Order: sequence, then structure tokens, then C-alpha cells
Amino acid sequence: MGEFLRWIQKSLGMGKARCPEEERCLELLRIMLDEQATEEESKYVHKHIGNCYRCYQNYELENTIREAVKSKTHHLKVPQKLVNEITSKINL
Repeated sequence: MGEFLRWIQKSLGMGKARCPEEERCLELLRIMLDEQATEEESKYVHKHIGNCYRCYQNYELENTIREAVKSKTHHLKVPQKLVNEITSKINL
């Protein structure tokens, strides 16, 4: 059903209109993609993007960017000294 609603919204040009929940959804979407979201937050995002083409577009964009960055950087090794330095600053 969600795909059908997104198709209708896309066909009618509704993806260009602002969604009143867009900011909240985008914030939760980023948390979800970082694998830090609660089960409730993830359910909200999945349900919302299933019915909102604008927020679905945001999801696709965020996910595509993250996947591109991962594919270009997965082979990079971070020096242990840098890891230790960052960790010590976080634990201040």
C-alpha cells in the first residue's frame, strides 16, 4: 500500500510539498540509519516513509549518500594513535 501511495504522490507532484513532519522524520531517519534508533522510532520512520513521498525521497538520498561514503572509505585504516586521541577527548 505504501508504494502505491508514494506513486500517487509522485505522479501528482506532491513530493515537492513540505511535509509537516519532515524535520522530525529526517532527524529520526538519521538516527535510524546510524543504528541508534529505538524500535518505536524505527517503526515510526518506516510507517511514515511508506505514506509520504517527500520523506521517502529524503530517506533514499540519506541512504544513498551513506552507502557511497561507505563504499569509498571501507578500505581506509584509522591510525590507533588517532583513535586513542579521539577516545580520550570524548571521555573528558
